Amino acid sequence: MNSLLRLGKFSISLPVALTGFLGYFIHSPEPAIPLWLTVTGVFLLAMASSALNQVVERKTDALMERTSSRPLPAGELTLSQALWFIVLSALCGTVLLLRTGSWLPAALGLFTMAWYILVYTPLKRMTAFAVFPGALTGAMPPLIGWTAAGGSPLEREILMVSFFLFVGQMPHYWLLLIRYGREFQEAGLP
Repeated sequence: MNSLLRLGKFSISLPVALTGFLGYFIHSPEPAIPLWLTVTGVFLLAMASSALNQVVERKTDALMERTSSRPLPAGELTLSQALWFIVLSALCGTVLLLRTGSWLPAALGLFTMAWYILVYTPLKRMTAFAVFPGALTGAMPPLIGWTAAGGSPLEREILMVSFFLFVGQMPHYWLLLIRYGREFQEAGLP
């Protein structure tokens, strides 16, 4: 179980889910079942995204000291086990977001997952500036929560919250580069 939690980056996925809570709560501050469906759905999609990222980057992860102890390069989990975890987490997370009463939170959640894996992850191999498109994934969870509570994704209030989280991704990534830049270069990342 510990290996699965590490594969899904529990310590990152939980705060991501809490930003989904924030978006929901700003729009509708009274606790309701859709709030908990939203938080759990965002959490499961974040876990699936993190796990899928580790599947895609498992060979690169094995080259860096910082990531070589992750469950796949360390041999704690097989590729098949990781893929089952991803499918189940993504499916359950999507179903929970659909149960909020709108298809939009689930669509935004799947878009975020696809953007993370299909845009950000490959761009990391090409440029350190991948952080800009990658930061979109950190801005989406509050928007998912907001729409699950019935809000429009184009309202200024939630766009400001999402923009704040978008900007906050930059120092996070650049601090990693400052601390682990040499490992990134040795693994072939810019």
